[in-house]
This record gives sequence, C-alpha cells and structure tokens, in this order.
Amino acid sequence: MAAAALAHDFNNELTVILSSVSSAMATLEPGHPARPALLDLEGAARRCAYKCSHTLAFSLRHGIRPARASLAAVLEL
Repeated sequence: MAAAALAHDFNNELTVILSSVSSAMATLEPGHPARPALLDLEGAARRCAYKCSHTLAFSLRHGIRPARASLAAVLEL
C-alpha cells in the first residue's frame, strides 16, 4: 500500500514539473540556451512518470489500493 500511495504523491509532483517545463519552453525562443536543460528535465520527469505508472499498475494487479498518506509517513515505514 505504501508504494501505491507514494507513486500517486510522486506523480502529482511530476505533473507540476512537466507543466512548468512546458510553460517555460513555450515562452523561450528556439535558440535559447536554457532549452537543452529544460528538454533534459522534461525527459527525466517523463521517465519518472513512466516508472510511477508501472508501480501503480503493479500495486493494482496485486490487490493493493492507494490510500491517502504523506510522503513523510511512508518514508517512516
């Protein structure tokens, strides 16, 4: 259950990161020096989201349902 809760919480944070990167990319000129770093950040966040998705799918296949929990509480387990 802890893995599913953590994956949901982490996925929420990744949504914020990906949204912010998308907004920043939309405002930058094509040759802006920050673009490569933002593309790297976007790729890393998408890979993390993919891993979260697989963690959630694993949890659901094994009969585990997500529960509301703080990240601090999960890490203390």
